[in-house]
Amino acid sequence: MGADFIEKAAPTFRKSWDRARLSLATADLFTRTPNCTVRTAAADILGDANLEVGERLTVEAQNGDLIARRGNSSVARFTNPAPELLNAVVASCGIAKGTVEQVYTIAGVAEISLC
Repeated sequence: MGADFIEKAAPTFRKSWDRARLSLATADLFTRTPNCTVRTAAADILGDANLEVGERLTVEAQNGDLIARRGNSSVARFTNPAPELLNAVVASCGIAKGTVEQVYTIAGVAEISLC
């Protein structure tokens, strides 16, 4: 008799688990999700550097400009970066992580996002 009860009750347990999973996955007023404000800016590609979409670079503040580096070599320079962007990099010890979002090889420009 005990085994019959377990077999009959098993589908209801699965249904309740599915309902609980659904309620956890449904966003509501109090759902908190991490967010990161991404700022994208155009940078001139220096020399014959080859940048690829998705590549991670280090962006450094240097003499009022922003320089994107791969290792120790400079690969891009931000021309006239927005003051908010420059101040954000300076406030984070002068270094930020950047990701190449788009590369325009003919124009020699890359869009790099900073987070």
